[in-house]
Amino acid sequence: MTLVRGNLGGSGVYARELLKELQRRSDITVDVIEAPGGTARWLLSGEAARLRALGPNAVHGPGFLAPLRSPVPVVLTIHDLALSRMAGGHPLEWRLFYTAVLPRLARRAAAVLVPTQATKGEVVESYGVPAERITITPYGIDERFFDSAPSERSAEVPTILFTGPPIGRKNLDIVLRVLAAASPGTALAHARLLIAGATAAEFPTYSQFIEQRGLQRRVEWLGPIGYESMPQLYRRADMLAYPSFIEGFGFPPLEAMAAGTPVVASNASCLPEVLGDSAILVDPHDDATFAAATESVLTDPAVRRRVVEAGTERARGYTWARCAEITAGAYLRVAGG
Repeated sequence: MTLVRGNLGGSGVYARELLKELQRRSDITVDVIEAPGGTARWLLSGEAARLRALGPNAVHGPGFLAPLRSPVPVVLTIHDLALSRMAGGHPLEWRLFYTAVLPRLARRAAAVLVPTQATKGEVVESYGVPAERITITPYGIDERFFDSAPSERSAEVPTILFTGPPIGRKNLDIVLRVLAAASPGTALAHARLLIAGATAAEFPTYSQFIEQRGLQRRVEWLGPIGYESMPQLYRRADMLAYPSFIEGFGFPPLEAMAAGTPVVASNASCLPEVLGDSAILVDPHDDATFAAATESVLTDPAVRRRVVEAGTERARGYTWARCAEITAGAYLRVAGG
């Protein structure tokens, strides 16, 4: 398995948690090859040389990246095709990689792993990978998110949490619009918004919007948050807003559900498949529907109770042990049993 040094995003969580479960198994042996920070040249030549020295039966690239010339069968994880469809907020090199390199890697791979049926369909349609070579491996939710630690929610000021850098596909826009347009006397009219994973300086357009709408005192940029701190952050919030246009899996809503925090999410992409009826799903383009769903979660105890109970049960179904079981099966198939 190839791990990219310093990857703190969702693909990094996936790689680390999957590795821990795979190393507990007796039917396979997993060695780690750590890719350096600048991976392009290394993937062209360095990894192939390392593989020849180690002599494994297969190599797994868990974060989109895999050797371009491998002496052994390649298993490639593709988390999503979001950058192919909404590239805003991503560096030029990643846009070029998605356009010129990733389709070739996917077509050459002995097996492609994806987290959802929605992503599988996109890989078949966009990259021409045969469906029989693609395996769906739903991801897991760490047990730390189910810890029943006491909540720090405010009884007076409702708090809405938005996680991840607000690049275009994450759709922070709708959250800010409904906060600014909320009618006096509603929960939305005085709710606070916490933006985790980014700073105001990184997103000046949003900072300007917030200032122009007079939302400065109601919006807090938390900056980068360590993975170990996320469970308590979810528990601080009265709800998670996740109106994303495109996702491959969507860790945050399931993590929030596990922590007992209700979720209002988009009904687009893979989110209905992953979340089912355990979150309130709305059109990510419809401000009025999003506002109404948010207001109901913040003010209606019956709605909150239903969503919280269903959400916790739903999140329990996603385990790293199950992900590792399916992944190990893919390894054995490409390695000839």
